[in-house]
Amino acid sequence: MAIKSKKPTKQRNAQQRAKYHQIHKLFTIPLDKSMQEEWGIKRIPLRKDDVVKVVKGEFEGIQGKVLSIDKKTMTVTIEECTFEKKNGQTGYQKIHVSKLLLMKFADKKGKIDSWRLKVIQRKSKLELEGEAAVKANK
Repeated sequence: MAIKSKKPTKQRNAQQRAKYHQIHKLFTIPLDKSMQEEWGIKRIPLRKDDVVKVVKGEFEGIQGKVLSIDKKTMTVTIEECTFEKKNGQTGYQKIHVSKLLLMKFADKKGKIDSWRLKVIQRKSKLELEGEAAVKANK
């Protein structure tokens, strides 16, 4: 989703009024350095059951599995990020997508799903073409 305005108010409004398929693009998060080298890409869309690390805020440094994704508020609930309620129960703290780093893909039976493999192949080709263009300009 391309937000064209520089005004924060218009950016927030565009984000809140975005269509479902546009919101999905906003859930693209950076990979860990070792994963970037392994797969040859820097960012990929977040999915349920991925293992993420919180890099900002109260829960900084905590790793955990993604339990749910709330596309309306752009937040994620993580297995390890809990707090105690006034009545003694524990609840999950919602964390904004911008504060996350992807550590491990969700894998079913030791394999990555076909959709994600297609995304990785497409993005790695684009990045290789971009690097070649930069070298050609020098």
